[in-house]
Amino acid sequence: MNDVLFCLRRLFSIGWRIERRRLVIGGGLLLLGAIATPLVAIGVGNLIDDLIAGAVGRASVWGLVVAAALTGELMLGHFAHLYYFELAEATEERFNRDLLRMVNGSTHLDHADDPVFADRVDLLRQDVMQLRGTVQFGLQLGAMCVQILLTSVVLAVVSPVLLLLAASAVLPVVLGKRAEAALQATREEQAPTTRSVRSLRRLAASPASQKEIRLSGGGDFIVERQRVLLGSYSAAMSRADLRYALTRAAGQLAFGVAYAAAVIWVFALAQDGRASAGDVVLTITLATQLSVQMSTGVELLGSVHRASAGLRRFDALERELAAGERRTPTGPLPQPAGDGIRLEAVTFTYPGAARAVLRGVDLHLPAGSSVALVGENGAGKSTLLKLLAGLYAPTSGRLLVEGADLATVAPQRWRERTAALYQDFARVELSLQHSVGIGRLAEVDDATAVARALERTGSPLATELDPDDLLGLGYGDGRDLSGGQWQNVGFARSLMRDDALLLVLDEPAAALDALAEQRLVDAYQATSAQVAASVGGVTVFVTHRLSTVRLADRIVVLDAGRLVEQGSHAELLAAGGRYASLWEMQARAYAQQQRSAAPSASPAPPHAR
Repeated sequence: MNDVLFCLRRLFSIGWRIERRRLVIGGGLLLLGAIATPLVAIGVGNLIDDLIAGAVGRASVWGLVVAAALTGELMLGHFAHLYYFELAEATEERFNRDLLRMVNGSTHLDHADDPVFADRVDLLRQDVMQLRGTVQFGLQLGAMCVQILLTSVVLAVVSPVLLLLAASAVLPVVLGKRAEAALQATREEQAPTTRSVRSLRRLAASPASQKEIRLSGGGDFIVERQRVLLGSYSAAMSRADLRYALTRAAGQLAFGVAYAAAVIWVFALAQDGRASAGDVVLTITLATQLSVQMSTGVELLGSVHRASAGLRRFDALERELAAGERRTPTGPLPQPAGDGIRLEAVTFTYPGAARAVLRGVDLHLPAGSSVALVGENGAGKSTLLKLLAGLYAPTSGRLLVEGADLATVAPQRWRERTAALYQDFARVELSLQHSVGIGRLAEVDDATAVARALERTGSPLATELDPDDLLGLGYGDGRDLSGGQWQNVGFARSLMRDDALLLVLDEPAAALDALAEQRLVDAYQATSAQVAASVGGVTVFVTHRLSTVRLADRIVVLDAGRLVEQGSHAELLAAGGRYASLWEMQARAYAQQQRSAAPSASPAPPHAR
């Protein structure tokens, strides 16, 4: 019961703050409708007694009371719905905004990469969808409690023994609560399964993945995986639903037996002359109503109780994230002094992971330098980029910017001086102006700034599209861009910050053809030089194309989370270490590719032999 009270108190408190008029009117109309229901039974009982006694006048008055009560019972609920429906919509929207704030408001991205956190957020999305109905259920439950109380009082007037009928309703409530708790536990256990099913459905239906799925013939495989997962989910939930139904049925059966006993008892009172015919009709009517009221009340109670689990999950996550935010540093970012960025014994481990992704990294990135990160997949390059950008905090060690530990600097201050284009860049489906402009919110509507950023990419997008052209087909009839064009939009978005102390590029040429890649490389060199000259910024990029790596002032080689080499291209080739091996391997593969592409040589003429 504490969970139910907690849920109702929380929802009504939110409703009072955001839509108190609708809350008061909707709740008031429901309450009047609840009073009308037992009033019908009282009116019918008195009507019968007056008719038997020949008091036609009083019987007529009670007839009007019954008519008015029936009208109110039928109509008031409908009018109440007009108010609490909009209240429920506003409450759902409020929780959706709060959920978005929690998911996107944390200082670092550690939680976003944690599968356990993803499961919790997935459950919360489902919980928020239920809260809209819970607002209605909560109001109806309050009205139903008043109705049950009035019904019990009227029955007690007929005979105090009839209060046992109301008392017998406790058993369905207790068993219903136990059944709901067991069902909720099973639902939480199945959260990873439902998340996997939704992921497979998105994969099978997404236009982006259809090409590969069709070509590989993997559609049947994905469907079969869904079928197996759904079978596992259905089996677990079917068992839970059966236990739930049996437990609930036991409680309802107990109440049914009590109801039959109450009716027999009132007939016995009437035979002894201790109750009137109207009392018999009143008791039968109210007992029938009480049965319906308790059944509906248990249903409403179960719905509210189920929602309370979601609200507690919501509150728990909110408290966790708030506790983390209270530890958020607020210090200023120091003015550039030429020291650049330093990593001192930096180690990073993802939440829940058994081993570190980066281990004991010591690195100095001088101000004004361009740095290339090199290493095989899984070496830790992307993780290091996110650490540099302040999206992760080191598990141990320090990350210094111009001598200041980032752990003491307000995250927003550092992010304002950081620009990035990641391999999994965002496809922001807004107008070209806004898709690029949000890279610097202060200039999101500045057409000149956006045009300048697009021009710096070397992309022809600025001439091919108008600033107001909608990009993508997500919510309008926009222009569907190629992967390379989307990447150029993302690059332009990063270049909106022309005073960045850190420019991060993670596989910037991955989706580009040779000509577009050369344009990007040229733009990168120009941007790197401009950032270095104007603010002493550091440019860090990752690419598997070592021909581009040669452009960097410094090359940093990672292997299995450790920094194994650093230096210029020539220095690392001369050292003959890991970088030299990678360079030789890629050069050999390129040479073999060139030989395969060359036309077959014709036999030499005889005189040339």
